[in-house]
Amino acid sequence: MEKDQTLKNAMDEWARVTQDPEVLMTYKVHEESPLDKKSTLKKAEKQGEKRGIMGVALRMIQKGMDNKTISELTDLTEEELEQIRKH
Repeated sequence: MEKDQTLKNAMDEWARVTQDPEVLMTYKVHEESPLDKKSTLKKAEKQGEKRGIMGVALRMIQKGMDNKTISELTDLTEEELEQIRKH
């Protein structure tokens, strides 16, 4: 019986939200926000990881290692390693 009331309340709320464009827009913004934050965080993590790997590659270059070996160990491309060497 309680579940029926909970379902009815949810359906009533959904009807209210979908009938008011302003409330619906607010709902959509809040609904999408966590996904955007998650996506942004994941992108930032990948960028940080890439910077860390490039830092390691730079130290490998400074130790005299060749591009092929560095590429095998870091998964950086030959082109990326050449860019590191230029800086």
